[in-house]
Amino acid sequence: MIARDTWAEGPAGKLRLRWTLPPGEGPFPWVMYLPGYAAGSMAFHPEGTVDPLRCLLGALNDAGYATVRAEKRGFGGGGGPKAQDAGFEEEHSDLAAALAAITADELLRGERGVLFGHSLGGLHAPRLAAGVAAVRGVALYGVGWLTWAEYLVASQRRVLALSGASPVDIEARVRVLERYNARALHGSAEPAEALEGIEAWRRWLGVDEHGRQLGRTGRYWREVQACPVAAPLLALEVPVLAMWGSADWQSQREEHVALVEAINAASPGMARFEEVAGADHDWRAHATPGASMASGWTGDFADGVAEALLRWLMER
Repeated sequence: MIARDTWAEGPAGKLRLRWTLPPGEGPFPWVMYLPGYAAGSMAFHPEGTVDPLRCLLGALNDAGYATVRAEKRGFGGGGGPKAQDAGFEEEHSDLAAALAAITADELLRGERGVLFGHSLGGLHAPRLAAGVAAVRGVALYGVGWLTWAEYLVASQRRVLALSGASPVDIEARVRVLERYNARALHGSAEPAEALEGIEAWRRWLGVDEHGRQLGRTGRYWREVQACPVAAPLLALEVPVLAMWGSADWQSQREEHVALVEAINAASPGMARFEEVAGADHDWRAHATPGASMASGWTGDFADGVAEALLRWLMER
């Protein structure tokens, strides 16, 4: 794996582009990785630890693909305010600027590439791909077909059941979540304001001392809720791969199957579903969703993720 850094000019300042390259001078086919919601650096974990992203990108390099990922604003030496205070649409604009810089990079010299959306990055991928001739496919992992509010309820029901919660407790918690969402997602309340009357659930709902939920602002999550899911996917004119790991307790198999079926109904043969046995949401190897939950985000890399992605890439 050969590291290379370049820069893109984003709406709020410079964005660092972190590349990993195969040996040789190129041009290389490429994959742009689009991460989920976490507002942090895209640098690899320290050496000596299992880093699923490093493992996946290394496997792509070994197969002759260049990879690139854009730092979120304010990280990696980039300019602008920190990503924690950015909206989802501002982040989308940053990614669009990064993609423009990538496709113009002399190292690629006209080679076409694939956008790989992971988790909420899957909402960005089809919108970024629209009308960009240099994009020849969209790959997705651990994504959704529901709106954000619908997903949260379905996901919490599953997670609570896996945790051993009783049906009564599950119903009670879902009602709290729906009350919060009515204010924070469907209304205009900021996360801390949406806690009125349900303050005891602050930690469970992920609202921190800075008034952010899961490290992001209320505006970010309202824009996620407003982001169209179906239309951008159905408008794609390039092949789509939707992958789901059988140990993933954060996303649902049914949503991946549904989005592939919908795309193929509109454009026969355009999309493929791949179930990756023994992989969780973080691409770690676990036998079941319950085992993944109990692991605390530890575990070896699930090689099947790279294998499934490469099988599809080799056909493009």
